Amino acid sequence: MSYMKHNFKSQRSQAAAGSRGGSDSLISLLDIFQIVRRHWQFGAACGLIVAVAVGAYLLMQPRQYRAESSLVIELATENIIDVKEVLNTNVQNNNMLASIMNTHIKRLQSRALADTVMAALEPEMGDRFLEGYVGSLAEFDATKELPDAVGLLLKQALEVNWEEESQAIQIVITHSDPEVAQAVANQYVDQYIQYKAEVRSKSTGDAVSFLGQEVEELRLDLVEREMILQEYRDEKNLVTAERGESIVAQNLTQWSQAVTNARVRLAGVESRLAQIRLAENQLAALMNIPFVGGRDDVKVIYAQLQELRREAQVMNETYLSRHPQMVQNLASQVSVKEALSQAIEQARQEVSVEYHTVVAELKDLETSLAETKQEALQVELDLIEYRMLDRQVERLRLAYDALSTRYSDTTIAERMDLNSVRPLDLAIMPAKPAWPDHQKIALVMCCLAGVCFVAVPLGVELVDGRLSSFADVESYSNKPLLGDVRHFPRKSLAEMSHAVFRKDIDLLEPFRSIYSSLRMKTDLSAGPLSLVVTSSLPGEGKSFVSCNLAAAFATHNYRVLLVDCDLRRPSLHQAFGAENEHGLTAWYASLQSGSSTQASHETESLGIVSVHENLSLLTAGKSTDMPTEILGDSKTAALFDRLKQDYDVVIFDTAPVGLFADATLVADYADSCIFVARQFKVSRAKAR
Repeated sequence: MSYMKHNFKSQRSQAAAGSRGGSDSLISLLDIFQIVRRHWQFGAACGLIVAVAVGAYLLMQPRQYRAESSLVIELATENIIDVKEVLNTNVQNNNMLASIMNTHIKRLQSRALADTVMAALEPEMGDRFLEGYVGSLAEFDATKELPDAVGLLLKQALEVNWEEESQAIQIVITHSDPEVAQAVANQYVDQYIQYKAEVRSKSTGDAVSFLGQEVEELRLDLVEREMILQEYRDEKNLVTAERGESIVAQNLTQWSQAVTNARVRLAGVESRLAQIRLAENQLAALMNIPFVGGRDDVKVIYAQLQELRREAQVMNETYLSRHPQMVQNLASQVSVKEALSQAIEQARQEVSVEYHTVVAELKDLETSLAETKQEALQVELDLIEYRMLDRQVERLRLAYDALSTRYSDTTIAERMDLNSVRPLDLAIMPAKPAWPDHQKIALVMCCLAGVCFVAVPLGVELVDGRLSSFADVESYSNKPLLGDVRHFPRKSLAEMSHAVFRKDIDLLEPFRSIYSSLRMKTDLSAGPLSLVVTSSLPGEGKSFVSCNLAAAFATHNYRVLLVDCDLRRPSLHQAFGAENEHGLTAWYASLQSGSSTQASHETESLGIVSVHENLSLLTAGKSTDMPTEILGDSKTAALFDRLKQDYDVVIFDTAPVGLFADATLVADYADSCIFVARQFKVSRAKAR
């Protein structure tokens, strides 16, 4: 198979080539499939060998038996006599469940429990457990130290499993002896349950002892506080806090009322004294004062005085002032006035006495009120202290009651079986070994065979440095791929070179595809197209590609000139059965001799022949040892420029670029370069 890649140098072609030429193509699934298809025998053989070897190794491993036992962790214990305050095992959420279960798993995987399990095994079982790892103890080298049985149990034999959102823990013991596996698995269940029971019993016993001491200390403290409270109540004469406060409040109210009444009386007495002082010695004014003129003795005396005055007025009309009756009347008035003055003075004295009495009484009452207030304040302070002591006693009483209840519940819980770990399933002796597991071994063998079937061809392809896939061509050349053409070794060069003209069903479509790719990347209407066809090594099919590519353009009505620029080993004349007397070397030799100066002589020395409709051939002529001098000459460049003006497409077939520099010289005269690579022949380094 030949791959073709191209490099467009002209301005009109660079844009089209740049769309893919700058990317690195990754290997595709199709490339992998093709690589595996090419090397499948080797991959299958390696896969079979590896699978059989691994399978045989696994089958030769000692038999291993799995004994499974399980525990259930009861996370919610039924409450009896309100034991939930003593043992609160309610799980609130999944996080707490996971935490509790993981704690149990860590305990099951602890070395302490493993030591207990191994110690609980019978000596014979312990020896058989070790023999599963070191062989017969009777044949064991006495100079060597026996391996740690507990370490072997934890690292190789024990497996603890737990499924999320479940309360069951599975204990799996793997051993070569089924009886040992069963015994160890069951011992794990028994020892862990016993361990949890001992831990709970010790914890509950410690709690009972601690609570008992606390209850007794609290009881003594409560008794002491109650005695202090009673002594304080007796000392302060507090029958009860409420009654004492009520008595003091009642006394304070009474004294306040008495003071108020005394002050009212004092105000009345002071008012009467003020009226007396205001009236002075005016009899009429004094008589108008109710508490003076209203007295019985004053009213009697004042009535006598008034009667004497009326009599004096009557007698004054009849008698003279010295009349005995007038004199007697006047003397009677004086006597009555003195009696009236004495009666009024007595009333004034009584008011004054009453004033001093009320003042003294008010002072006594205010003193008593102040004392009562002080007593009330002291009672209030005593009550505050009393209430503080009472609250302390009440708190102690409540704490004592709660702690006593807790102590009773804990004592009951100590007598109950509250172990939260129960056996779910005990291990039974396994009837068949868990390993070798033929299904798993077969699956491993199939996987290894499949991996080798794919990986080995890929490895071979990686080690093999030859181009083998489309990805190789594009990756290592960094150019877009035009197409691929199958190689038919049984067909001759002449037969394959005329494949397009003969409409060979095996080769026609590939070259049509290449032609279409070139047409999409070039614009022939812009001018003639010139192509260089080369390869890395000889025998890769570049001449075969050049002939059929030229034929593809010719069949599409383009005037095509095929130029054989392989001046070292010319071959195009053989493909078309043409003479090779003329050609580039003959033309160049005639130029050197100066015999071809006319255009007709030039055409004649070139020997361009028509090999098919629209297709002409310019042969190389005789082989020469100076191809670079000929191809790099300016006269050759001028010749190629003239030829490109006469044809639509000019195709240059050059020597392999991996060996000679001829193609690089001719590439300067062409618009595009087509590189032909033969699969599994040219190396990737050469292609690059």
